[in-house]
Amino acid sequence: MRVTYVYHSSFVVELERSVLIFDYYGEGRLPEISTEKEIYFLNSHGHPDHFKKEILKLGDQYPGAQYILSRDIRLSKEEKGDWVHLVKAREEYGIGELRIRTLRSTDLGVAFVAETEGKRIYHAGDLNWWHWEGESKAWNNNMAANYKQEVDRLSGQSVDVAFLPLDPRLSDAYSWGMGYFLEKVKADHVYPMHCWDKYEICEQVKKEPGFQGLFGQYHPLKHPGQEWEIC
Repeated sequence: MRVTYVYHSSFVVELERSVLIFDYYGEGRLPEISTEKEIYFLNSHGHPDHFKKEILKLGDQYPGAQYILSRDIRLSKEEKGDWVHLVKAREEYGIGELRIRTLRSTDLGVAFVAETEGKRIYHAGDLNWWHWEGESKAWNNNMAANYKQEVDRLSGQSVDVAFLPLDPRLSDAYSWGMGYFLEKVKADHVYPMHCWDKYEICEQVKKEPGFQGLFGQYHPLKHPGQEWEIC
């Protein structure tokens, strides 16, 4: 399995027969992708740092590519086709060899649990423990409860790869969402994302006392285009 960091929350996971492209919105360079493989674009929601309609044109470059888009993404009749699958939260789908389970984001759209070729991959999208200093205590408490409720749906399970937000805008709360997820779900390989180019935060989290023993293999980001070959 090859993992490539494209940009922001976008990653490409390449397996023997399939390629999964998460939250690509046109920024960053995609790696070379074989058109002999099954290609899936998975976009968690319609925020412009997670999806732009321009990526629909990539179907010309990758014939047969399937688009799995959160239902909040609005498309015209002309933009829809058999290759576009609109998904909603807390559902399960089968698309080709790919099996998808969705969770409800605490912001917009969905998180993905994608299974294919014996691998299980979690991409959070904007499902995160958003704790903003400018919000009321009641708002932040409700956010915490909603996040925990959603992650608890995976409690005791395991994933081969987890892509998890690590957002520096949250100040001291930047790692709460990642920490809670890893307490509940065993992840063999962990990748931070949504770091807004503040890659130093990826190293910082390794030093947090509460994270000792939580990581399987942790892969900090340093720059777009990084690649990892993992089992």
